[in-house]
Order: sequence, then structure tokens, then C-alpha cells
Amino acid sequence: MNKYFNRFFNKVPILKYILYTFIKCFIITILAGGLIYLILSLTGIYSKLENALDLKYNSPFVTIPIFAFAALAILCFVIGFLLYFHKYKRTKSKSKFNKALSNILDNNTDKLVKSRRH
Repeated sequence: MNKYFNRFFNKVPILKYILYTFIKCFIITILAGGLIYLILSLTGIYSKLENALDLKYNSPFVTIPIFAFAALAILCFVIGFLLYFHKYKRTKSKSKFNKALSNILDNNTDKLVKSRRH
């Protein structure tokens, strides 16, 4: 099974990067949230906050941050895909500007190599 995942991820490296980054961030977030909860519950502040904010599953103090982070995650995912396709999946056709620039650069590098030989 692991062999199939490696073969698939080698063909589509962006999915491998996205998945590994998501898992790392998820683990870090869980650990940080658990640490904050542990500190607040040991000091007794969490019980006071829970009663004052009325923290239930449908409380706006719970749902708004969840939806905001979900929207930001989707936005980052879309922007990441756009940047990936812009950087790696551009067409290989050469424009007039590219041809002119490559001719200039080739001439300059040839002159530089010749000047170093003398």
C-alpha cells in the first residue's frame, strides 16, 4: 500500500507537499490547543470562561473561528494551486520577448567566456 502512495505522490508532488504540511500543522495545532486547555483548566480560568461565554457546540465563540479558519484554509489551498501552476505548469512555447532576451543573454555570455580565455 505504501508503494502505491509513494508512486502516486511522486507523480503529483504538490499533493504530497500539501498533505504533509496539513498533517504537520494539524498536529502542531492540536498540541498547542491541548497545552492551552491544560493550562487554563489547571488554573481554573477555563471553567470561568466556559460559564461566562456559554461555550456550547453552536456558540458563536466556537463556530466563527472554525468557519474563519476553514475559509482561510480553502483560500490558501486555492492560491497555492494557482502559484504551483503558474510556476511549474507554464507552456513551453517561446514568445518574441523570450527569443530576443535569450539572444541577448547568449551573446553576452559568449563575450564573457571569450574575455576570460584571453
